[in-house]
Amino acid sequence: MLANEKTSLQSPQLEICHTDSINIKMLIIASHQGFGSVHVDKLFPSLVKMGCDITFVGWDRKNTLPKRFERNGVSYRMIFKGWGYANKLLMIALPLWILRVASYLPGKGRKYDLIMAIDFDAGLPVALTQFITRVPFIYNIRDNFAMRTTLPKLLRPIVAMIDRWVIKCATRIIVPDESRITATDESTVDKFAVIYNCAPDIKPAINKPETQPFTVYAMGYLLKTRGIHLLLEAAVRLPDMRVLLAGTVHEADIEKQILSIPNVDFRGKLPQEDALRLCHESDVIFAFYDPVSEINCKAVSNKWSDAMMSGKPLIVNSEVLKSVWIKQEDIGYLCPYGDVNQLVQIIQQIRQHPEEAQRKGANGRRLYDVGYNWSVMEQRLQDLLEKVKGALHLQNNY
Repeated sequence: MLANEKTSLQSPQLEICHTDSINIKMLIIASHQGFGSVHVDKLFPSLVKMGCDITFVGWDRKNTLPKRFERNGVSYRMIFKGWGYANKLLMIALPLWILRVASYLPGKGRKYDLIMAIDFDAGLPVALTQFITRVPFIYNIRDNFAMRTTLPKLLRPIVAMIDRWVIKCATRIIVPDESRITATDESTVDKFAVIYNCAPDIKPAINKPETQPFTVYAMGYLLKTRGIHLLLEAAVRLPDMRVLLAGTVHEADIEKQILSIPNVDFRGKLPQEDALRLCHESDVIFAFYDPVSEINCKAVSNKWSDAMMSGKPLIVNSEVLKSVWIKQEDIGYLCPYGDVNQLVQIIQQIRQHPEEAQRKGANGRRLYDVGYNWSVMEQRLQDLLEKVKGALHLQNNY
């Protein structure tokens, strides 16, 4: 297959249903491939269902994709390739990516009604070129760039200052939690929309096993910064417990450890629907974040909603700022990060008191039903786009 050949990479699980209610021609930009992550795998189908005509411009970090292809009703353009993930070379690659986007937009960006920039490394070039494109943009902040530990400390206040400018340039800003609202003046705060990391409602598998060992489930990025090494140590100490894992492993020592522990069931990277369905086969969902960085302390994981959707309790580390909400709503258990002894004790407590765990899981499902679900967040997204569309209509008429 030629690199520039326009091909189809269709996902068989997704059923596209157009409502033709928004009818906006939208360009979405992000420094990744645009599929295979929890957020975009929910966002893009929802936008297509609303009637948005979407083109995605992204970065093929593994250099395995064609330059142009169609997938689930979205047109993809890979304008930057290679460099991989989580390595020091990205300090060179990220500025090059920003320059590439900035050079792409003046010629290609003008034909769209609206641009959505996902995170700072897309938002910056969109803001820089807005005086040329004259296209409004939504700034979709998944991770506040200046809060990351991978960014040198000397650069963090500079990036934070530039990020505030990008926010001022944006028409609207999407964040996954109230704690991510960085603006202080009222006029800017009013531009923010909170769209939580909520799961779609996935039912259990028809052939779900009737009996299975006690299971702790972790999914997504299986990294040390997500506490996966602590869960693996607990698995060694509790050999009659099953640790179910689904997701991506980037660290060789963690992968080796996963494959060496008999009671670890590693499924690899799965489609979102399959990964969520496994929640129903677990007893508790594990969601740790190393408190080494501000962004991790402010984490509100997708896994919280995943657990609520499936009626399962959570184990969350107590350093996460919003873990107090987990305790307040009685939907899980809190454990200090790094304390494997305490983690083992909590797991044993859950096993010995299943009625308590079931109550916490039921509390989570009630919260999911009343508002912490993707259908509600999808409506928030549609309301936001309707307001943007209305502003565009007034601007064009004027």
